Amino acid sequence: MTAAAPLSTIIALARAGALDHAWYQYSAAGYGTRHDDPASLTVKGRLLKDRALRASGEERRKFYLESAEAYRRAAALQPGTYPLINAATLSLLSGDVDQAREIAREVLERIGREPDEPETPYWRAATEAEALLILGRTEEARAALEAAVAAAPRAWEDHASTLRQFIAIHEALGTDAGWLDLLRPPRSVHFSGSGDVAKEQAAAYLEQGRIGFGFGALAAGAELVLAEALLAGGGELHVVLPSDAASFAAVHVDPHGGDWRARFDAALDAAESVQLVRPIGSAPDTQTSLLASEIARGAALLNAERLMGEAFRMVIEEGAIVDWLVDHRPRAVAKAPLQSGANEISLLAISVGGGGEDGFEGRLQDVRAVLVLAEGAVIAPHLSGDCILIGYPGPAEAAAAARLIHGRLRDRMPLRIAGHHGLIACVRDPFLNSLRPTGSGPRIVEEMAASIPADTICVSGDFAAVLAANAAAPSEANAIGEIQAGDGGSPIALYALRT
Repeated sequence: MTAAAPLSTIIALARAGALDHAWYQYSAAGYGTRHDDPASLTVKGRLLKDRALRASGEERRKFYLESAEAYRRAAALQPGTYPLINAATLSLLSGDVDQAREIAREVLERIGREPDEPETPYWRAATEAEALLILGRTEEARAALEAAVAAAPRAWEDHASTLRQFIAIHEALGTDAGWLDLLRPPRSVHFSGSGDVAKEQAAAYLEQGRIGFGFGALAAGAELVLAEALLAGGGELHVVLPSDAASFAAVHVDPHGGDWRARFDAALDAAESVQLVRPIGSAPDTQTSLLASEIARGAALLNAERLMGEAFRMVIEEGAIVDWLVDHRPRAVAKAPLQSGANEISLLAISVGGGGEDGFEGRLQDVRAVLVLAEGAVIAPHLSGDCILIGYPGPAEAAAAARLIHGRLRDRMPLRIAGHHGLIACVRDPFLNSLRPTGSGPRIVEEMAASIPADTICVSGDFAAVLAANAAAPSEANAIGEIQAGDGGSPIALYALRT
């Protein structure tokens, strides 16, 4: 007998976008019948809220009402303001203003009589602000929210979660949400540059743009000076290098002298994250540098969306800003025919179970039939171990194929789809006379496919970033974690592709 999935796994499935599978696991484990279990009722509220966001019209209203009821029952069993404020807001979103305000008043009463409730100062004050907002007491809500932000001024993800909730409340009430800008984070910037720039000028650029998050490389000169100014101002530095650090420094830092190398090492140590574009271990060239720049630009866009902020591109040449804009323009790349060697490819690994299982060959045939409908592959589908591998010229084409397969087959088999974009080494297979991917690229997607939840499409951070950089908006994937790489490089971020 298969063990019931724990609630933590069900929440992870929901975060990864596998809402149908999460609901199935929730029901199969019998959580839906546990009317006296506040934990299972809270998860039920979360799942119903997610279903509401996918629905529309009367169906959305019904899911909001059911979600509010689940949260309210959880709060009755185990008193707490978290499920209660969710019940209030979801009641409002369902259109039941009277119930929303009744519950909001209950939240304020509970906060007043239980000052020591085990909650962080930020969430306690933000919950109070949310209840006041539902009651239409906007000035009091603003004061409470200002206290929340003062208690945790750099809790950007918490601020973003609150901002999304408060915007939804304002939309339901038909009131102005402009005052919520106090929750907006500093801007994210993809920076690049050549030549030199004075430290004072770099600091002025960052202050002028209200930049708090920087994504880029660390070449000696403008890039490294900008990175130092960002760190000195309390910002977050996210380094994206087109190779491993030593190979990059040998080309772009060491020729300028030992002082620059010491500064490079210090900035690298102080960075919030360091991402190495694969394959690693070789000198950066034009191809890898262009890809790293695009990944950094996409990463800035993803960060801004996650935190409900803005993303900019900032290019400095000879000490002057020559390009500073909100940037969603795709990189113009001539699509040359694939050849032996490194090619920029979006590679998918499709897992439908193990080769020793009953029905495995039939499931492979089902995938093959759907792939015929997904045009544009540059690496023909083929079996590698227990996975089907297929390559596309870019993330947009690969994402479309993954969604097509997921939509047609997710109810018929244990389907997991992983994607990675990068420079993938290809060799011509003399037995089949066709190009096949080799090296770290196939290993990455196969390892991802083996570790992600069933019924999901998960892609690497590089895939998600390039997809964001070349889309009209970056809202196609959300971060869910990371896996360790087997090639000695930085961990591989995992994003759930929205279906």
